[in-house]
Amino acid sequence: MKICILSMQKVNNYGSVLQAYSLKKNIENLGHTVDFIDIKKGQNEELNSQCSAQAVSDKVAKNNWICQKMKGIVNKISNRETSKIYSQFREHELGIGNGDILKRYDVCVIGSDEVFNCLQKSKWGFDPQLFGEVEVADRVITYAASCGSTNVDKLTKGLKIAIGKAMTNLSAISVRDENTASFVKAFSKKEYVYNLDPVAITDFRKEIENTSLNKKLTKPYCIVYAYKDRICNKNEIDAILNYCNENNLEIIAPFGKQRWISEKGYHFTPFELLKLFQNSECIITDTFHGTIFGAKFAKKMAIIVRESNKNKLEDLTKRLEIEQHILRDCNNLHNILSIELNKKNIDSILEKEREKSLEYLKSNLER
Repeated sequence: MKICILSMQKVNNYGSVLQAYSLKKNIENLGHTVDFIDIKKGQNEELNSQCSAQAVSDKVAKNNWICQKMKGIVNKISNRETSKIYSQFREHELGIGNGDILKRYDVCVIGSDEVFNCLQKSKWGFDPQLFGEVEVADRVITYAASCGSTNVDKLTKGLKIAIGKAMTNLSAISVRDENTASFVKAFSKKEYVYNLDPVAITDFRKEIENTSLNKKLTKPYCIVYAYKDRICNKNEIDAILNYCNENNLEIIAPFGKQRWISEKGYHFTPFELLKLFQNSECIITDTFHGTIFGAKFAKKMAIIVRESNKNKLEDLTKRLEIEQHILRDCNNLHNILSIELNKKNIDSILEKEREKSLEYLKSNLER
């Protein structure tokens, strides 16, 4: 069948492009052809302005997933080389720009990522496509959709009506967390299922085996994986520096640059990043996909949970049974990083979730 994916594949972010790649790979392995379609700017300016006006407060917005992503390359990825890497990945691995987009698809899969997170000062405002109103597909389903920081109470009456109307087009609903499940229940009586992010359930062994790190990493290293300058609390910085100094670890920030970490000039492709996690001594992260990368590939990890990310990170760590790796007090960093990830248990969970996800996709793409 001809399938299109509506997601965040155009965002320069490792999690965004790797979740798009993962979903595409899993659907293709089921025997389908896959294209990507883009989010469109909302045509209803009143709803667009309501999304912006009702957006989360500036304090939270600074840490908000999509606001961070849409600030552009200058704020997140401050060099031309990295932008080129993302463009090449989209072309070679996602097939974006390699051919004509079809005018009609059998099924559109919305997701994964925070596709329901509409209370944003984003470029597109309110795009009803993201909630199910996809005109180019005969049927529409979601996979591991998330509403991020958006909640029903903050929506205007107009947005509630528009979201409810768009969701009537969904023939199957998959969410990635409890917060989104509550959101969906407010607008649809359809049953929903929980599925993990596609990165979590995808086998990357071949991609990693075929990747070499031709970088001058001369000593063991710790990865700090966060959005640009988000780890800025003095106590957090001191705790990380002390730990790495005591353990003779180089600190690298392959994603968002941190002012207190010296720039190494490294540029990693998405698959190189996964190998980088695999070869690291430990991970310190406060992001959703950083936690997934760490759980799948790293040895040790400290997950910084904040007010702005606790909904998704507490839900994810619970599903992966890695709550003991949450860092709530930076004074406990040494203790948290002394605990090795239980790879056997994590792998067992991911395998069960993979089977569940593939069954959901198979049954809802082929009906």
